[in-house]
Amino acid sequence: MAKDDHYKQIFQLWRSERKTNKLLEVKGSLYSAIRQRISSLEKELESIDSKDVVSTKIISKRIERLKRILQDLGKIRKHKIIHGLIDGDLNKGGLAAEEMDLVKDLERIFDVHKKKSVFGEAGLEISKEIDSIAGQENDAELMTVRILKDIPEIIATTAQDKSKQSLGPFKKEDIVQIPLVYAKTLIMKNAADRVDLPDL
Repeated sequence: MAKDDHYKQIFQLWRSERKTNKLLEVKGSLYSAIRQRISSLEKELESIDSKDVVSTKIISKRIERLKRILQDLGKIRKHKIIHGLIDGDLNKGGLAAEEMDLVKDLERIFDVHKKKSVFGEAGLEISKEIDSIAGQENDAELMTVRILKDIPEIIATTAQDKSKQSLGPFKKEDIVQIPLVYAKTLIMKNAADRVDLPDL
């Protein structure tokens, strides 16, 4: 029953996303959760008796539909993210982990394009310098997450000086601030969820 509810929630989210021009807020693990649901249905399909034609057909249809939903949802949300960035009204708080990477890449591309159109070719050299500084700052960027399962110690390596630092170990339900790259990885593996702290 819980699995049926999960399927219905994904289907409802997809329908809601299609009905509005507004980008809906989602969990950081959205795409990962859909991929995991597809994977669990595929395993379920393998274990079904070949004579059970009805169950085989139902599960096959669900797998097919979820794959289409995953693709279509990504496409719809990508369009909305691009429009939000162009219009300057994108709510970054409700994005999936994979979408946060897309936003960072697009912001960099838009920035380079802006410099090129304003400063000409010379602007490209300026933007390369800014990109290298921004790349160093991104290493220090943190995200607050809630840990969803016990995680052993993580050894993190910084891009600037290749120095190593230890993160964790973390216990389930810990609320921690960790570097963005590790936070996104944990979110995509359903091991953590983003926590949006109120502005003070």
